[in-house]
Amino acid sequence: MKVKYYGTRGSIPTPGPATVRYGGNTSCVSVQVGHNLIILDAGSGIRLLGIDLMDNGFLKGSGSCSFFFSHVHWDHIQGIPFFLPAYIKGNNFDFYGSPNVHTTLEEVLAHQQQSLNFPIEFGEMPATFNFFDLKDGESVDIGNAKVTNRKLQHPGGVYAYRIDEGGKSLVYATDTEHYSVLDWRLKELAKDADLLIYDCNFTPDEYENKKRIGWGHSTYKEGVKVAKAANVKALHMFHHDPTHSDDFLETEILEPARKLFPESHLAREGWEFTI
Repeated sequence: MKVKYYGTRGSIPTPGPATVRYGGNTSCVSVQVGHNLIILDAGSGIRLLGIDLMDNGFLKGSGSCSFFFSHVHWDHIQGIPFFLPAYIKGNNFDFYGSPNVHTTLEEVLAHQQQSLNFPIEFGEMPATFNFFDLKDGESVDIGNAKVTNRKLQHPGGVYAYRIDEGGKSLVYATDTEHYSVLDWRLKELAKDADLLIYDCNFTPDEYENKKRIGWGHSTYKEGVKVAKAANVKALHMFHHDPTHSDDFLETEILEPARKLFPESHLAREGWEFTI
């Protein structure tokens, strides 16, 4: 299972000298499992992923991969209009996500590219897009991998995903709020996982004392609680707040997290590793 971070920031892209180490692009993670590519979210980081894929069959229109969307807030879909493989006929993309009471994933992506907002509408992109609504707790087979979701806490709803393949496992749980108790659904989903990618948008002080309760995000302290309770091997802290510089992330999030759970790391744009 080969993983690469293409976007680790939350809310809005934050380019600049203060974010060069951990990245300014919004959420996008690629997971290669055998011959199958799974993409978790499509924030601005997917532009770079699309460029990489042009050397891997997608340039000739023979590429395919599966997208799993945690939810459809803008920082998790905004990269789609700039995803180069989508402009090549013959490429095939399966889009999995949560059905919404008011609209569908397909409609959300189409609205994002209305002519008022973008010169090319979603329906004009030459690649083939297949849409699949997921139910809470459902599993999907992608080649030899199994992708299982659980619904977590976030305004408008959110899905966390677990990818299992060849005895290895990764859990992606961004944009979730912990509230006063440990989320048993996430604990169950993350049980004995090799890696937990978890929303650590706020410090405990920001969350508790600066009126961030109800915003749908969590902290490193809660991420550590989940990691310990679920017996995961490593915790990668994700969805960095746009106001947090690299220095802040290291001193106010990474250092205290490692005192509680030594295998804590900051997700870093461009980091590529194998589980």
